[in-house]
Amino acid sequence: MNKTTLVLSLISLFSLPVFAASTDGGAYVGAGLGAYQDSDTDGAASYDSSGMGYSLYGGYQFNRIIGVELGYNDYSDYKNGDESLSPTSVSASANIGYTFDNTVRPFVLAGLSHVDLNASQHSGYADDSGTGFHFGVGVEYTPIEHLTLRAISQADGVSVDDYSFNGSSLNVDNRTLAFNSVNLGASYNF
Repeated sequence: MNKTTLVLSLISLFSLPVFAASTDGGAYVGAGLGAYQDSDTDGAASYDSSGMGYSLYGGYQFNRIIGVELGYNDYSDYKNGDESLSPTSVSASANIGYTFDNTVRPFVLAGLSHVDLNASQHSGYADDSGTGFHFGVGVEYTPIEHLTLRAISQADGVSVDDYSFNGSSLNVDNRTLAFNSVNLGASYNF
């Protein structure tokens, strides 16, 4: 192999991200696997996480900065004795970031979600779903056209009613719960 062919091959290889970055917008659909990062139970009992969660997402990037995204998140299973939760959320968020010429894109998600705790009977959450707030911070990289890799820390927060018995009376407390995971994903860009 002569030197000219080698140099042209290397230039072509390193130019792929620049060609991918020239697509400043469009629709995308993706999926990811998530690991437990944290949960906030607003003074209620702590839950231990087991298993992995997953996310499905899709959206539209209007340009290098602004987009919209719909997502489904399964935050895996949480247990504390007989109590168990399997929180899931469906969200609609703004996706705000910046795509640099090297195709790296730091971004944030912020929007509304519907969270369902899928709580067991023993957990005390009679009303275990509600409207919440979805947020996330992440980074994306597009190594080749039509493929974007993603790492994101995302969470959903929701207020629910917690029922407990104190002797012969029923106590109702409003608790704000938040579930957070770190996801690695990949999406196809149309």
